[in-house]
Amino acid sequence: MSSSPSQSTYLWCETCRRSYRHEDAPEDRCPVCGSEMRPTGKMNAILRGLMANELSPSPIVTKHRQIVRLIWSRNGQGEQYYRLLEPNMPYNRFEAKVTELICRGAEEGWAQIILPAAPNTDERAYRIEFTDEDRFLTELAALATEPTKRRKGDG
Repeated sequence: MSSSPSQSTYLWCETCRRSYRHEDAPEDRCPVCGSEMRPTGKMNAILRGLMANELSPSPIVTKHRQIVRLIWSRNGQGEQYYRLLEPNMPYNRFEAKVTELICRGAEEGWAQIILPAAPNTDERAYRIEFTDEDRFLTELAALATEPTKRRKGDG
């Protein structure tokens, strides 16, 4: 009995420098950043992971992006944007792209990510404010109309 590719391989994300099981990465896209991943053997995934841990920065950057994603997409807001804009991409990729857009907005000064000084049970303490809301809406619309990249194996 031979094993299927999903049982004998893992998926490697070059962006996050991590490997994932196939069932943890729908459509072979990274669950953290949305990048397309490629299959790799089990031993190769282990070795790459060990090397990446020595060479990669702290996971705080990944956690920061996760917090931003949780803030803007909470209470179904992410799904509402997705349904409204109808982008030509899977939801997890859309979510990752919007998260990156908001992070870029914070870097460029047209968005502010507001976090309380200490953990807080009131979710309103965690929010995103836009100093240029028109810019966000324009960039969000452009993101939703981006042509999709063809994946290997697509006709």
